[in-house]
Amino acid sequence: MSNDHDLRLVAPFSPTIIKARMPQGVVQRLNARADAIVARQDEVAARDWSMHLAGAVSTEIRVTDVIGETPGLTDFLYDVARTYSYRCENALMHFSGYERTEELVDRTLRIEIKEGWINDMVAGDYNPAHFHQGCLFSSVGFLRVPDGYEQEFQADKARQNTAGCLQFIDSRSAVGVKNLFTVKPVVGDFYLWPSWMLHCVYPFKSPGVRRSIAVNLALA
Repeated sequence: MSNDHDLRLVAPFSPTIIKARMPQGVVQRLNARADAIVARQDEVAARDWSMHLAGAVSTEIRVTDVIGETPGLTDFLYDVARTYSYRCENALMHFSGYERTEELVDRTLRIEIKEGWINDMVAGDYNPAHFHQGCLFSSVGFLRVPDGYEQEFQADKARQNTAGCLQFIDSRSAVGVKNLFTVKPVVGDFYLWPSWMLHCVYPFKSPGVRRSIAVNLALA
């Protein structure tokens, strides 16, 4: 007797997160441009984006223009967002009765960059739980962590290490389903997720800067 039972797993409602690695050259170019910006208080003031954001973060600067000027970054963002869209839909199409959505049928998916900003966090800074409006996807790429961060993270004796971490939040909880997903910042790591998903960033104690770039994207 077969015990297969024709078991199939389908997750039409589960929020999906995609992880990628940013090209090293892109990380280096973004850091060089960010260093040049934060070295000038007039440009920091001109680019201040804190009034639009939820966090208690030392420096939040709008860099939407910088994204287009950074070689390789736009192509990387488009590749990740397109891959995310197609893979999510294809996973559902393998389950019978699901039809391709109008946005993805018979054409190259066009991605639009809505806004981008760089967060320079120092010891004690944090980002409370929030979501992003006016876009379809949210994303973050880690550009720099303090020199002593790894030691701080390893020394964290809490039940779940969260120092300096990004955490995604979903109110639902069940067997095999996490309602909290915690991401340790690693230079070059990049994550993209649905814009409605709640997320937060925990404070850390190490001296130095935790730098990330956040980009909101949509379908054009």
